Amino acid sequence: MDCGDWFFFAVFCLFRFSINIGLLERPLVVGFIWGVFTGDYATSLKIAVFFELFWLDNIPVGTYIPPHILASTVAALALTTSFGFTEASHIMVVLLACLPLARLGAWLEHGLRQWHNRGYNDLLRWARKGKAGDNLPQKLVAQSIFRTFISSWLFFWTSTVILHYVLSIFFHKWGDVVTSVEMKWSFLWIAASLGGLLALRLRKAYATFVFGVVLFGFIILAGLV
Repeated sequence: MDCGDWFFFAVFCLFRFSINIGLLERPLVVGFIWGVFTGDYATSLKIAVFFELFWLDNIPVGTYIPPHILASTVAALALTTSFGFTEASHIMVVLLACLPLARLGAWLEHGLRQWHNRGYNDLLRWARKGKAGDNLPQKLVAQSIFRTFISSWLFFWTSTVILHYVLSIFFHKWGDVVTSVEMKWSFLWIAASLGGLLALRLRKAYATFVFGVVLFGFIILAGLV
């Protein structure tokens, strides 16, 4: 992991609220661009598909602050590249370790919103006085973008360094156990597809999914596949 990873994360964080240009902050887009820079399209897109399915129904709308998808996605991509993992069994551990970052990132953004709101009163006073030569609105926007960028940078650096250290110890002690697990990407994607199911908001869809999981597990245990 280097400064390029942190810069990559901080820039894409601005696409969530500060610079709204479509769905560029979705995992599939981030995974594709990460693959362009690293050359490992296969692993990057597989990780991106997992998070895209897992957070399928989490789109920023109104005042709702969804889980920070980028925090988990970029951290998983950076750690996987740093460790040089290509097997699904090893990457599965990285994915699970990075998932909590989505909630921590949303908590960070909530705090940033409260911080940005402090400039609201200043903006009201500026509007009432009507000073034509004062560029306070531009300053407030610039300060907001700068704070978001720096906070995202520090958050990503701190979290990935801690996870890298913890995962290094974990794989050093239990790496052989993880290697022995027969894990495939299809299994991870099926598990992640629960996010798409929750987006339907239909009980019949939930029942169908549970039935499919039970049936699939029975087929595997019976040795039919």
